[in-house]
Amino acid sequence: MVPWGTFANDRFQITKGGLKEYRSSAQVLRGFCANCGTSMTYRHEKRPAEIDVILVTLDDATVLVPQAHIWLRDKLPWVDINDGKPTFQQYRPKNS
Repeated sequence: MVPWGTFANDRFQITKGGLKEYRSSAQVLRGFCANCGTSMTYRHEKRPAEIDVILVTLDDATVLVPQAHIWLRDKLPWVDINDGKPTFQQYRPKNS
């Protein structure tokens, strides 16, 4: 499993190294480390103000606390999410 976080574009910046992006499909840009190739980000044209970031690429992801769980329709059957946070089968609606 890979934990992702969604951030406002204007609140996210790369502080070390560089980010390269490629268009993986018509509406999606995927970012990776320009030095080592590690996958880092995902941007979709339907959400232009947001960027999804793989949390293990952050300097200290432990300071972040999940607000919700999304894309549960894709989770493995043995994953049990029962921490009381809101859950969504796909993406989180804007007003949730």
